[in-house]
Amino acid sequence: MLLPIKWLKDYVDFDFDVKKLADGLSNSGSHVESIIIPDDGLNKIVVGKIEKIEKHPDADKLVICSVNVGDEILQIVTGASNVFEGAIVPVALHGSTLAGDVKIKKGKLRGVESNGMLCSLEELGFENSVIPKEAKNGIFIFPEGTEIGKSAIEVLFMDNEILELEITPNRPDCLSIMGMAVETAASFDLKTKHNDIKIENEVSNFSEFFDDIIVETENCNRYYSKILKNIKIGPSPLWLQAYLMQAGVRPVSNIVDLTNFVMLEYGEPLHAFDLDTLKNKKIVVRMAKDGEEMVTLDGETRKLEKDDILITDGSEIVGLAG
Repeated sequence: MLLPIKWLKDYVDFDFDVKKLADGLSNSGSHVESIIIPDDGLNKIVVGKIEKIEKHPDADKLVICSVNVGDEILQIVTGASNVFEGAIVPVALHGSTLAGDVKIKKGKLRGVESNGMLCSLEELGFENSVIPKEAKNGIFIFPEGTEIGKSAIEVLFMDNEILELEITPNRPDCLSIMGMAVETAASFDLKTKHNDIKIENEVSNFSEFFDDIIVETENCNRYYSKILKNIKIGPSPLWLQAYLMQAGVRPVSNIVDLTNFVMLEYGEPLHAFDLDTLKNKKIVVRMAKDGEEMVTLDGETRKLEKDDILITDGSEIVGLAG
């Protein structure tokens, strides 16, 4: 399990260093395998805005960008195909260091001076498995409104350590950020900060949109659901994407990211369904039949066994429990 310290501090206050935290958690039974320092070796990487893009006079695949980094405008040559005027991007300045100890210096690309480099998340040290699909093959684009000139390391929360933990099977209560906050509080005689859960703007009855939730197996104790209306699918806020990536999860969209956030936060699996795609306006939880098949999100057809718990709409499988 990956435990981002910044996320942990949302639920328990402490001011001692991460080494003391790791030792205390290991002594209480939550074995810390490693302390990950995301910004280890990185320096001089800031948030910049591309003000102007011109064609390179001697290279069809290169462009010349005028990049505002807060206190000056830099000329940077790039071959990235996803840049555009107005894009807010990570900029490695002259003398900076990227992941893998890559040094960036002023130079010329096909005869044109370049005073830095525009960066992808991979070049900043993020694992490929957690990088959003739209950011895999190009420069990372920050959301509009990201502060120009600020450290890109701070904006992405990379200046906070991450603990890699081995959670033993007898401590499932520790398989969440909140669970580890409680464990931290118990280990160091601290108090946790619990957020009150409030449901706001309830305007309609569940039954107006949905017929029923039916649980047909004793292996599922309960199944809760809420209906959200007027949802617009889009990217999550940057802070939410950064939290997920540091916890080892790839951001997908606001709705998917929210369900993953809650799962990591509370250790409670959560899934969102598009009500318009359910054939019947109900959820039926049942056991699978031997040999029954379903297609999972990765496009693979899976053969199920009778011990699998299924979420269905009464006729079709829409999820595999857990």
